[in-house]
Amino acid sequence: MKKISFFISFLLLIISVDTLKAEINIPLKKYIEEKNIDEGKSQIYLLNRCSAVYTFASAVILKTDPLNSKKFIEIANNLLFKSVELMIINDKEKSEEAKKKAEEERKKLFKNYSVDGKKNWDKNRSYFKGSYISEDMLICSKLVDDK
Repeated sequence: MKKISFFISFLLLIISVDTLKAEINIPLKKYIEEKNIDEGKSQIYLLNRCSAVYTFASAVILKTDPLNSKKFIEIANNLLFKSVELMIINDKEKSEEAKKKAEEERKKLFKNYSVDGKKNWDKNRSYFKGSYISEDMLICSKLVDDK
C-alpha cells in the first residue's frame, strides 16, 4: 500500500511541476516549422495567433502608452478580419459564423498569452522578454510588415 501511495504522490508531483513550467501555446516559430503555412487552416491559425498576441500587447501597455495600445488593437482587428476572410473563402463559412469562430479563437489564445505572460512576469518582471511571446511578436510584426 505504501508503494502505491508513494507512486501516486510522485506522479502528482511530476505532473504539477510539468504544468507549472509548461507554456500553454507552442511558440509560433515551432508551429511554422511543423506546419505547411501554404495551407488555409495554418494561415487562419497564424492570423488568429497574431491577432491574439497584438491584443495581449495592447492590454499590457494600455495604461502606460494608450496611443500604441490603440495601434496594436487596430492591427489585431485587421488580422482577425483577414482570418475571417480566409474562413469564408477557404472553408465556405458564412460571414457571421466565421466572425464568431475567429473571435472565440482569439479570446482563447489571448487568455493563453495572459496566463503565460503572467508566469513570465513572476519569473523576470517582463511579460515578453525571455519568453516565446516576444518571439511571437517578432514573427507577427514581420507578417504585418509584409502586408
